[in-house]
This record gives sequence, structure tokens and C-alpha cells, in this order.
Amino acid sequence: MRVAIIGGGITGLTAAYELTKRGTNVTVFEKDKCLGGLANGFSSGSWSWKLEKTYHHFFTNDQAIIALAHELGLRQDMMILSPTTALYLDGKQYPFDTPLTILKFPKLPFIDRVRTGAVAAVMKLNPFWQPLEMVTAKKVFQSMNGKLAWQRIWEPLLDAKFGIYGESIAASWLWARLHKRTARLGYFAGGFSHVVEVLALKIEQQGGKIYTNTQVNKVKRTKKGYQVNNAFFDAILITVPSPIAASLVPFPTAYTKKLLAIPHLSAQTLILETKKPLLKKTYWLNINDRSFPFLAVVDHTNMIHPSHYGGSHICYIGNYLPESHPFLSKSKEELLALFFPYLKKIAPTFKKTDIINTFSFAIPHAQPVHTCGYSKQAPKIITPCDHLYLANLDSIYPWDRGTNYAVELGKRAATTIIQEESL
Repeated sequence: MRVAIIGGGITGLTAAYELTKRGTNVTVFEKDKCLGGLANGFSSGSWSWKLEKTYHHFFTNDQAIIALAHELGLRQDMMILSPTTALYLDGKQYPFDTPLTILKFPKLPFIDRVRTGAVAAVMKLNPFWQPLEMVTAKKVFQSMNGKLAWQRIWEPLLDAKFGIYGESIAASWLWARLHKRTARLGYFAGGFSHVVEVLALKIEQQGGKIYTNTQVNKVKRTKKGYQVNNAFFDAILITVPSPIAASLVPFPTAYTKKLLAIPHLSAQTLILETKKPLLKKTYWLNINDRSFPFLAVVDHTNMIHPSHYGGSHICYIGNYLPESHPFLSKSKEELLALFFPYLKKIAPTFKKTDIINTFSFAIPHAQPVHTCGYSKQAPKIITPCDHLYLANLDSIYPWDRGTNYAVELGKRAATTIIQEESL
């Protein structure tokens, strides 16, 4: 069997790795010059490690990516750390990542803090997400936490991430965020790019072919099989976002409409390389003040030592935006000018002269929107077209985007292809 995989992100590479382990003839096509998708890394100046274009870490219960790292011989490269998460509200930063810090949170009455901590504990222990998929996060969390806790904690975060969709987000999505989170976080020496590079090397050692900087515009069905560029294949796995997949393949009209019906947001990051840290100790700062034009500040070098980036400090300013949002067309200089007054509110002593370099990235279709009943909307791996499979972020539910789930999905896709094609 000749299998083509369109998309060289974590899902596509994991599927290719699993298939080539079994001797399958696999070819991966990636339009970018680098592999990794959302975990794609870049380097600058005297950095010894690459940095992801969008902030990344893994949780200590993310068994799929941990198991893959062990299998790839990267166990010694996994770093388990204990950074601080906080939220910004009413001009101050408040740690908000342990039961004790929740109980000390001064912006809620004590009884609401107790309720908030209890709800977080219930969501952590409760394994049943399906009933929560049929009701909004607003209805569940407002009734359980209280109206004030909803307005101060959860509503600003959902509004910041999902905008007009905020009040429609299924409770299962917020359950997943609380259920999976661990106090300790993981990262890889060399960045996630190191995992991608080793994974690609293993695929090629197992006989797979990988073509980067190679655009696929159409997948055609012919008597020789599926045609991708100038080559023919018996089966195709598409791992690119659903809107792109719908443009590549002449799917049945009803199926195409289903793919296109899922709303998506773009991920945008403005990355600052600075002489000193923007945040003193906090790694992840959620912005609960909705007058701010961004949703999170992630001070990467408050988790990973600056020595890996030439002694510089690295900070992400993150947003999820609808495809038509004006921020997506702004240059990094324009974004910095827009964001800087708000960064000064967070860090009053921070100056523009502290900035060494800036980088900005926008990744379309990076976040599917999980509204009620999302699992019925999400595409399955098997499509209506024979020998044509689909596995992308839209298929990860109730979980949010993440490398662990990309690995899980890649393995499931490979298993499905093996079973369906009798490889």
C-alpha cells in the first residue's frame, strides 16, 4: 500500500511513524519549509534552542506524548517543572493555580472562593463529559460557582478566547481544561522542534519519505489511485484543517458543508525577546480585564532558563481571533504599539529599550469552536470517500488543542488505516 499524508504536523508525523513501523510505504507532504505544524520552531541570534511560534508545554498526565517520547529515546530530554499561573484583574496579578491560592483570591467573597475550588475539584474528579456537552459552560459554571465568580473568573476568559462564541461554548470544553490540568508542566530540552526532528528522522529510517516546502493543491481520484501532485497513492490521510481539506478533495456536498460549518479561530502571537523578564515570577498570566486587547501573557523564560536563548528573556502575548479580525493583518511593529500601553499596566517598569527583538505569527484555523453537541459535528477519521481519511484538530474533543491529543489522533488514524486497508 502506498499512503500519502498531507500535513506534516504532529498528527501527520505520528501517523507516518506508526505506519512505517509496520512497513507501509508512506509519503508526507508539508507546505511549510519546517515540520511540526503548531509546534513548529524557529531560532534567532545566539539561541541554542528553538522556540515554538505558539506557546507549548505538556501536562504530567499527557500519556500519549510522554510514551512517544520514551519510544523515540527522548526520556532524558523531558523536563518537569512547576511554574506559576496567575490572573490579572483590577490592575493586579493574583496567583490562581492551587486550592490555597483560590481560597486566598480576594476578589470574591469567601463562600464563592470555596464554591470555585469545590467546582474545580469536582471537574477534576468527574470523568463523564458527555452530559456536559449538551449545555453551555455559562449555565453550568454560573449555577455551580455563583454569578459573581462566573463574571470575574470564567466569563472573561471565555470571552477573550472565543469572542462572539463565548456564551455558546459547551461546558464539556471548560470541563476538559480543568480535568486535564496538572500543577507541574513538561517541556523538552531543545523545544518541541527536537521531538519533531527525531520523529521525522525515525520515519525516514523506517523507509518513509518527507517532502517539505511542497504545496498540495488538489487530490484527484484516478484509475491509478489518488493523485497527489505527480504521484499516485492507494490511500490518503489528510491532517490539515477542515476548511483546507474541503478545498483539496471533491467530497460529497453534504460532507463538505458539515466540515465548513465548524467555526474556527486563528492563533496569533507577538513574541518579545527582552533584556529582563516582563513578568517577575509568573509563567502564565490570564488577562481577566476585557479592556485589554489580548488574552494571555506567557513568560516562557519563567519556566525555561534564559541561557538557552542567549541569556535573553522570551515572552508571548497571545490571542485567538476570528479570521477577519484586523489584528491578523497588522505588522509586529503595529501590534507592539497597540499592546505596549497595556503591558506597561502589567509591568510598570518595563521599557521599550528592554526589547531586543520582536516576532509575530498568525496561524489560521488553529482553534475549532466547541459549541453544544460538538461531538456530532466533529469529523470522523473515515470519510465518505473510499481510502480517504481525515484527522485534524476538529477531531479532538472534548479536549482543547494540544500535542498530546495530536499524538493520540495520529495513532488512531494509523490504526484505522491499517484496519480498513488490511495492511
